[in-house]
Amino acid sequence: MKRTSALSSFGRPALKLLWAGGLILSVMPALAQHGGGGTHPAPPPSQTPAPPPSQPSTAPPPQPPPAFPSATNPWDQNELIQRSSNKPVSSKIAKDDNCFLPPLNGLLPAGVGIADLQIPAKAQREHEDGCVALRNNKIVEAENHLRKAVKQWPKYFAAWVVLGQILEAQQKTEEAQDACSQPLATDSNYLPAYLCLADIAARSESWDKVLQLSTRALAIDPTTVAVAYDYHAAANFNLHNLPAAEKSALRAAEIDKSNTDPRVHFLLAQIYEAKGDRAGEAAQLREYLKYASDPKDVAMVKQFLSELDKPPK
Repeated sequence: MKRTSALSSFGRPALKLLWAGGLILSVMPALAQHGGGGTHPAPPPSQTPAPPPSQPSTAPPPQPPPAFPSATNPWDQNELIQRSSNKPVSSKIAKDDNCFLPPLNGLLPAGVGIADLQIPAKAQREHEDGCVALRNNKIVEAENHLRKAVKQWPKYFAAWVVLGQILEAQQKTEEAQDACSQPLATDSNYLPAYLCLADIAARSESWDKVLQLSTRALAIDPTTVAVAYDYHAAANFNLHNLPAAEKSALRAAEIDKSNTDPRVHFLLAQIYEAKGDRAGEAAQLREYLKYASDPKDVAMVKQFLSELDKPPK
């Protein structure tokens, strides 16, 4: 009998959180307390059809919730993934002349643009103060400084993108989209803007839009930006284009040799699960496990692997 894969029962909800929820929250735990990470409803209880009046009920007695983690209890697992991303890790904020949040924090300076060289000193100070506040988890203060920066210099591309990331983390989606779109009115090749918009689209599972935005990002830089391939792979996976998803995910892993964002291995595991490649699925889960730092995250991945290691029934 064919056995259900360890990922198949709850891979999609997990993927949603791995690729969307928690990307920004990983550096701002305070936002999680204000709804920044979203919530997940409990799955509806199964219902047993009522028996005919002339027959006694054969419904089984109520059962306790299944143990976590398990294929029949994915929601707690989703909370695990999200909680593991809500840690104050200031080191994940970019340290150069911008303070992009994950997943944009790994962009090379060349991907930021040269227009910022014209920024007035006062606007630069506001941006710098906003970055300092952000690294200290003072979110409201950071937002205020960044708003002042872009007001003083409307072409301050990096400030617009960070502001958009902060707004999206607070679930102010329309404002976030507007902020991340601002640089494109002046420079249609400003890569961080496309990636910021792709991140917002991924959070709402607008995978056609994610594909469009990541494709544009890859047209700008097809060689050095792993996160663009990450989103391209995730979009294709959710749009059921497995060959394209695998190609982009492997390219992302090839570029990101230091595994700055190891979630690509979880995505590859799901791609191989969908293809029926159990060996590939297990190999990618083990690769992901090498870089998972949260104990609960490690427990989740080990549970997946234990399910894979069980002999088919």
